[in-house]
Amino acid sequence: MQILGSSIVLLNDSTIWAIGADGIEKWRLALTQGAASIATALMADSSGNMWVAGSSANVPVVAPNSIPTTAPINPDNVVVAPKVPTRSDLTIATIWKISGAGQLLSTYSLDVKSALLVNSIAVNTKGFTLGGMRATDTGNSGFLISGTLEGVFGAPINLGTTDTNIDAVIRGTDSSIYAIGNSTETLAGRKLVGLRDGIIAKYSSTGKLTSLVRSSASKATREWNSATNSLFLTGFVQTGQRVESALTKFATNLSPTWTFRFASTGTTIAALGPSGTHFAVFASKSAVKGVANWKPSRPTPLLLTFNSKGALTAANSATGVPIALGYSKDLGVVLMTSSQTAVSIFRLT
Repeated sequence: MQILGSSIVLLNDSTIWAIGADGIEKWRLALTQGAASIATALMADSSGNMWVAGSSANVPVVAPNSIPTTAPINPDNVVVAPKVPTRSDLTIATIWKISGAGQLLSTYSLDVKSALLVNSIAVNTKGFTLGGMRATDTGNSGFLISGTLEGVFGAPINLGTTDTNIDAVIRGTDSSIYAIGNSTETLAGRKLVGLRDGIIAKYSSTGKLTSLVRSSASKATREWNSATNSLFLTGFVQTGQRVESALTKFATNLSPTWTFRFASTGTTIAALGPSGTHFAVFASKSAVKGVANWKPSRPTPLLLTFNSKGALTAANSATGVPIALGYSKDLGVVLMTSSQTAVSIFRLT
């Protein structure tokens, strides 16, 4: 989900569409035909265009002939988006550039000759960067691919060889690139500390790895999953049966400036607001210091607001399981949650 002015832009593995605050669809665009491609990441640029990234196969996959069957019973007319598994034939990194009105402007692609899953795309006035996971002979590596706004791709950069994943990428104003994810292998001489470590790698504009930090929680599984352009990162820490959301604001030298942990179910999503404000949402499982009268009996979405100095300034609750978070001046904070029966969108203005 991306918030673009007064529009909420949504993506599944084959289609992008926009709705207004009233839930009425504004436009819809099919990106892929059949199972030859999947779309997996979405970002808006400063001009109001949408950049969608995914992976494609060299040869279109032919769908089997349909077999007439009795229609399933579906009294609520629930539409479930199909889940497309990662496939070994999806070796082409693909980008679709779409106008704010839903018109396909350009399609760019690069065949990397190995299966890949694009988890994130970052775009600024100097170009784009893709980040994700790529198959290797011994497992999987994290990867970065950068390029120009005209669709000229640079050479892929790999991080790790056996068990590394990049979940989010950030392009700095100086053209530096931050790769955020997790790993169980030694990277840049830094060995594994826990069962799985959260990692942040910084690259220069020429693609040189300039620094790498990893989490320090021993005997823990630690992952960074979400990040904003201000280097506000969120993820989770699991030590034994204890699961916490981790929220940390980093400086450009990758030193932490402020940090929090809260008992949760794990999934934690970050968003950037106005004047250095930061938002984070997670399924809270216990009382939170600074939030009055909050002690949920079951995991409940809790949206926290922090000012530019990291002080907690507001807290709001919702229902369901948080799956996306965004902000625009027109709509305010937009939170998407899911349940067994529906997907809901909440606004905080």
